[in-house]
Amino acid sequence: MTADTGSSPGLPVFVATLCLAIVVITAAVSLAGSAGGGAPVSSAAQCPCMAATLSVPAVAPVVPAPNPIVEAQAVSGPVIPEHLASADLELTQPPAADLVPYTARNFSQAATAAIAWWMSPGFMDNTSEFRRYERSTAEQKAAYPEEHRIFFEFIQDRLDEAEGLSVLTSDVVLFRGIGPGLAAAVLDNAEYREPAFASTSYDITLSLDDFTSRSPDGYRNIIVLERQAGDNALYINEDEREFLLPRKTSWHVIKSVNVENLTVKADFLLHNRTTQTTSFDHVRLIYVKDVN
Repeated sequence: MTADTGSSPGLPVFVATLCLAIVVITAAVSLAGSAGGGAPVSSAAQCPCMAATLSVPAVAPVVPAPNPIVEAQAVSGPVIPEHLASADLELTQPPAADLVPYTARNFSQAATAAIAWWMSPGFMDNTSEFRRYERSTAEQKAAYPEEHRIFFEFIQDRLDEAEGLSVLTSDVVLFRGIGPGLAAAVLDNAEYREPAFASTSYDITLSLDDFTSRSPDGYRNIIVLERQAGDNALYINEDEREFLLPRKTSWHVIKSVNVENLTVKADFLLHNRTTQTTSFDHVRLIYVKDVN
């Protein structure tokens, strides 16, 4: 899941880097394809996927299982978070069928190259600029250099292509860390709209470790969303347990819970850990439902 950082359009070096990158990536993909595909998925990914369950010790679950998001009721105004002193969040890894590497998906060479560009660690600033472009108005996009527009439209179309071919075989609960400003806007409006492709992870610990900062009240904010079997979600890589969601997706906020002490339990090793259990203090879980 890439982070948003600030930069401005119109840099010749940036354009040259983008163009060179796509040529190099395309050539690499071609060679990889002739060599026989991508790396195998770990046997740990064989577990069936169930919706993440939030529960309070010795108390009934806060959100009904097994499908907490769909069963809850959407709200139409500002969301007032509930408060819990402690709670458990249980995670189950998606099945292997939903964790096939993009290099083994028989995508077109161009689509594979676009995904490789997206996930390349050296392109953090570039992918952030790309998402700002996607969130721009038509007038703002017109202000970008033509080379930027051509390249970004190419990436956008190829990711759309890959998204269209990526259909989940089972339900999966995904997490997205957001900053204090966006969290406040989401809760005030009881909705969450993303014009760009949305990076999410099936491992909440990654979102909490790397993609959140605390709001003034001390809570870190996590969007919790569910994709159902048959929905589109593009699996990117296991390093960040990342699924990329289609652009222009909209959600309603249906519940928010402030948890002082959150214990995470999973049937897989958690991100950057050698255990399947960890804990976090002051986490705000913002449950949303896809309205597309």
